[in-house]
Amino acid sequence: MSASFGVHFGNTSSCVAVYRDGITDVIANDLGDRVTPCIVAFTDHDQAVGAAAKQGLIRNVQNSVCNVKQVIGRRSDDPVVTEYKKKSAVKVVDKGGLPAYEVEYKESTKQVTPLEIAETIFRNLLETAQSHGGSGIKNSVLTVPLSFNTEQKEAVRQAATKAGFKVLRLISEPSAAVLASDLGQKDISEQSIALVFRLGGLSSDASLVQIQSGLLRILASCSTTELGGDKFTDVLTKHLATEFQRINRCNILENHRSMAKLHRAAETCKYSLSTLDNSQCSVDSLHEGLDFNSSVSRARFESLCSSLVQQCTQLIDKVLKEANLSREAITEVILCGGGTKIPFVQRTVRDLFPDADLLNSINPDEVLAVGAAKQAAMLSSHEDEDIRLNAESAKVECISKTISIKSAVESGDVLVPVFPKLSPLHSRKHMTFNLGEEQTSFLLEICEVDGDQVITLAQIVMRELNPSSSISTTFHLRREGSLHVTCMEEASNKTDSVIVEVAS
Repeated sequence: MSASFGVHFGNTSSCVAVYRDGITDVIANDLGDRVTPCIVAFTDHDQAVGAAAKQGLIRNVQNSVCNVKQVIGRRSDDPVVTEYKKKSAVKVVDKGGLPAYEVEYKESTKQVTPLEIAETIFRNLLETAQSHGGSGIKNSVLTVPLSFNTEQKEAVRQAATKAGFKVLRLISEPSAAVLASDLGQKDISEQSIALVFRLGGLSSDASLVQIQSGLLRILASCSTTELGGDKFTDVLTKHLATEFQRINRCNILENHRSMAKLHRAAETCKYSLSTLDNSQCSVDSLHEGLDFNSSVSRARFESLCSSLVQQCTQLIDKVLKEANLSREAITEVILCGGGTKIPFVQRTVRDLFPDADLLNSINPDEVLAVGAAKQAAMLSSHEDEDIRLNAESAKVECISKTISIKSAVESGDVLVPVFPKLSPLHSRKHMTFNLGEEQTSFLLEICEVDGDQVITLAQIVMRELNPSSSISTTFHLRREGSLHVTCMEEASNKTDSVIVEVAS
């Protein structure tokens, strides 16, 4: 049986898994790590990716691109990009309406786009994947946040394709988490509601997924960029900086290099406290030749992070309220993202749902890649009858944004919803528009709406129509994630249509 790859492309790290002969494995990179940092660094001599780029981050911070997922597929005037520029150590400039990084590379100034950075990361992941699965294997499924719009999804797809992956589909992260846990796979009569709680590096989200008759449906999802694993590291870093000041009477909070070194050490300390009751934090020559050594207990760390864990609870309660469900309605809880390895987080979530099964047998860093690999195997099943997965679960997707229309015939500039947010794929809608007595043309604008943000996906323009005629319009959301819109003038059978990618 041929192999299929699943790829999770995150803000701070990425992971690739392979499905072969009924078994899913996460593939370690050439350093033996199963997760690779999403960092690309430029120097006078070469370009580094992953761990190699992270190792030189402090010395080469102005030429080391991090967190590219935040801006991929966004325009320069996007508020997220504006905020990203303020925090980025790498200079971000405008290039034809899109953001670009300005770096020093091989003794000259170079502009690279987020798409090019992502392509470099995906190429590195493909090399890792093919080292395990064989050089001829490229079939893959990628995970994307449920909140990603069409432009962001297309940018991720394009970057992976340019890197050499054959992208079969993009699936939402909550769907990948459920697939990884095999819910609804072994018994299609199983009915349950799973909470997927992800605590990533820079963001977090809580999603409710209904599993019924082997099909998955996302009931509600809430996300925030105010809560992520880095926030836990930041809290510990500030505590250690205060400890350094107490010992040496020296304030390093405004010294970027010293704080960067301390942040790196705090991150290692945080990881250790997931398995140990106490951890040592040591930094040679932290500031002005002064070394730093301090011990942190898990109890102390949990005390520092109590407000952050409370935010986790608030996010979970928010999504339950949005779906009008009680905690008792949840039958399974799936944790993903490195932040959920913190025992305090796990304990808190478990206490919220004492009657639910906590599905944590898969490393939270790897859950999404594993689910994507299983989805890739499902999509490849028509080529191989030996697949050991329920292919019906390939029907897991929904649209993440509301699909609306504008038509001068009836609504004018008013957006009329056709498919609300989280509508399942394989849905149909029909509308009829009546032309005026002197009207001989028809314009239909199809838009993706997220709050105040409106993105025009396509337009249908019909001319030389009969006055006072009716335009019959069909909207079809297909399983593979495309929206097919067909307009037909009933008097003449004249038709026009358009196909738009909205969910894959």
